[in-house]
Amino acid sequence: MGALSNIDPTAVAVWASAVVLFALIAVLRAVFKLNFSLLTVLALGLGIALSLVFDGQVDSLNLLGNIYINLITALVAPLIFVSIISGITYVGSLKKLRSIGLRSVGWLLLTNLIAIVMTLGVAIPLHIGSGVKLVDDESTAGFLTSQTAPLDQVILNFFPKNIVGDLSGNRVVPIIITATVLAIAIVSVGRQKDVSVVKRFFEQTKGVIYKAVGYVVELTPYAVVVLGATSTAATTSKADALLALLSILVLGFVLNIIQAFVVNGLLLKFVAHVPPLTFFKAVLPAQTTAFATQSSVATLPLSIRQLGTVGGGADVANFTTPIGTTIGMPGCAGVWPMLSAVFTINALGLGYSPASYVALAVIGLLSSIGTAGVPGTAIVTATTVFTAVGLPVQLLVPLVPVSNIVGMPSTMANVSAAVTCAAIVSRQTGEFDESVLDSARAGRHRHRAGVVVSPAGGAVAAPVVPVAAPLGAVGVAASVVASPVAAGVGAAHKPVQPGFAVTPGLSLTLHQSMLRVQADDDADDAPVPVGACGISAHAATAKAA
Repeated sequence: MGALSNIDPTAVAVWASAVVLFALIAVLRAVFKLNFSLLTVLALGLGIALSLVFDGQVDSLNLLGNIYINLITALVAPLIFVSIISGITYVGSLKKLRSIGLRSVGWLLLTNLIAIVMTLGVAIPLHIGSGVKLVDDESTAGFLTSQTAPLDQVILNFFPKNIVGDLSGNRVVPIIITATVLAIAIVSVGRQKDVSVVKRFFEQTKGVIYKAVGYVVELTPYAVVVLGATSTAATTSKADALLALLSILVLGFVLNIIQAFVVNGLLLKFVAHVPPLTFFKAVLPAQTTAFATQSSVATLPLSIRQLGTVGGGADVANFTTPIGTTIGMPGCAGVWPMLSAVFTINALGLGYSPASYVALAVIGLLSSIGTAGVPGTAIVTATTVFTAVGLPVQLLVPLVPVSNIVGMPSTMANVSAAVTCAAIVSRQTGEFDESVLDSARAGRHRHRAGVVVSPAGGAVAAPVVPVAAPLGAVGVAASVVASPVAAGVGAAHKPVQPGFAVTPGLSLTLHQSMLRVQADDDADDAPVPVGACGISAHAATAKAA
């Protein structure tokens, strides 16, 4: 009886309710074939409802949420490492790598600059913060200041020191640099010696890691129920303290939503030439997970996966999206620091000149380089900006609860910008797969259906999609070309194993010198990860002579 008396009846009821919701999600997916995007959004709604029903007493579910975040975060570092090496060694072109790298950084910083200018342009005329009394808190301010680092230390942290430590600590920039250097070395040595064994090792390792990522990602709808419940409970518990700061809270939500959907939507339409609605529908699971976890890093595998369902190039997705977890980040490093600064300036009645605001914007942009894609980043970045421009850091303390809540749409804006920039770079470097985008526009969540290509350049059976694609996730680094004509078009290739499954509902078979990619119409329409579905997006149209 003593042991039973320690059981919390509310916790038992919460867990029982969560199990019922998990069962409901499983039924919706298995019986009603609800697609992954809709299922994730529904899971968030169920999680919010669960928290409201139990009046926020859902702390016992934190265990499940933390397990999911730990599982998916554990795969981030190896995913980035092997994906970059595999991608660069497949491309084999340093010129192309420079193009992808420079464009990625440029567009990520540009999205943050847009967020900074938009926030200042809205917050300054509204005089947000005027008349609000902020309480100084020296002790907590000291803690916030201790979380920042001087500029030289920030720059030093970009470079690898210990690859094992970088991998275990999920330090994205050093991992990217190490992987890039190793991949370039493999390409360089490959010009004099046979390095096919090394390439094959990383290619096959990538396939294994993608498979593991797929297992964890399949848990996302269930995890979102838990994360949605705990996030809602944390938000409602701070409601009383937030009434005086309602203006900055609402404006933070509005600006981040505008940045996530309107700004990125315009970039998608006019720069990437991708229908915004189609794109956002595809990446909605990543956005939803980012909203619930407040971690760009934890969302990274899902971001890469969903990007592949609208035709994003595998090389770009595996390079640009990880960089987007530490560079740019318009929500946490653009909207929130600028909003906090203007709020504090007006609350203190300081006279800021246009030149001072320009300096504030420049510092905000620079502070976005090296930002960590984990929960709590926004307040640390704001502390960096405050320290650089001489604003009292202790006045940030009352804004911490707001920052924790605005962190949800801020992270969604960060992830949205990263996948948008990856789409733009894919388009500009010729990596975008138009046939995949057409399928997504038509509501089919598969990479291809009924594609038949002849690796020997012989007769090609219809229907045919004119595209070249590396078969990356299953350890096959083959480059195959489909052509709308039967003669005169050849394609270099590497041997593949006949008859193996790429992903549920999609299989490859080698029959009579024909590589046949065929989709099962009865298969689950859940999106598949770019590079991990066997059809990466290296588009190359073959024209008739």
